[in-house]
Amino acid sequence: MAQRGDMAEALLRLVRAKTGDAGATIGAIEVLPGHAGFSYSFVLRRSDPAARPAGKLVLRVAPEGVRIAGPADVVRQAKIMQSLADTDVPVPPVLWFGDEAEFFGGPYFVDTFLDGFKLVDRPDLPAAEKRALAAEGVRLLARLHRVDWQARRAAWGDPVPLAEEMKRLDHLLDRPTLDPAAVARAPELRRRLNASLPATPQVGCVHGDFQWANVLFHGGRVSALIDWEIALLGPTLLDLGWLCFFADPDSWVSAERIRSAPLDPATIVATYAEASPRPVPEADVRWFRAFAGYRFGVITCFNLMLHRRGKRPDPTWEETALSAPRMFEHGLELLN
Repeated sequence: MAQRGDMAEALLRLVRAKTGDAGATIGAIEVLPGHAGFSYSFVLRRSDPAARPAGKLVLRVAPEGVRIAGPADVVRQAKIMQSLADTDVPVPPVLWFGDEAEFFGGPYFVDTFLDGFKLVDRPDLPAAEKRALAAEGVRLLARLHRVDWQARRAAWGDPVPLAEEMKRLDHLLDRPTLDPAAVARAPELRRRLNASLPATPQVGCVHGDFQWANVLFHGGRVSALIDWEIALLGPTLLDLGWLCFFADPDSWVSAERIRSAPLDPATIVATYAEASPRPVPEADVRWFRAFAGYRFGVITCFNLMLHRRGKRPDPTWEETALSAPRMFEHGLELLN
């Protein structure tokens, strides 16, 4: 990660180049959380106080020394967000993006900072208010899945078949260095999932990580859906299954993991089905819920291995991995 002074200098060059305002200044640079790149908030001040853009903005840059693909492809993220600007899915307005090495040495984008809070950060909210806001979030998910995906293929890429989405996890699971106790029933669940793939899943714009940490609320409504690192065109119920997984106590050994979930899986599915113009088959929902448990279970076992081998130390995976066997077991239960 660049030092803050170096980042400020590069950022100042960028905003002056993009605005044509030689007197523009920046300040209040803060590091934001993120895993697939580096994010900073900052304040842009213009020499003409009425000029725009100005105010609080966000910079996202790709990690140094990694292949620019997948979650590290921040320009793709910017194009995806920009492609939704004319829809009823609220996303931060993208101002600039590119890969000119003269600024940050690689890809970047700048968007507008939107006010809002995450439900996971507001334990003080009354339960009824939290449930009402969460229901708005689920209806937002249904709106995303109604977006005309074919008109946005230039930004999103080609649709990813469900079988291919399954195969993406094979290189994580098929490793002898995984904890055998944690991963024991994963191959069995993989076989069951492959044998029961939904035949004709509905294709659309998929966020890929739709959970409450990525939805901002303000003024009693959703103000933005953020973090589009793993968005894709594919089966829309990937998002629904993922959201249900993180609200399902049967996938975890401790209720603490889902205590902050404002809605249970049944309510999530019912709310989504009411907002969706298409049928939401129960059998397909159960498959995608099982797949979400398989997906996160495999990711957990892989990251536990990296932690224990010292390649990516993060002790939180030790606690999460206690639930990995349960994730696979519950996935099998959902398919029965």
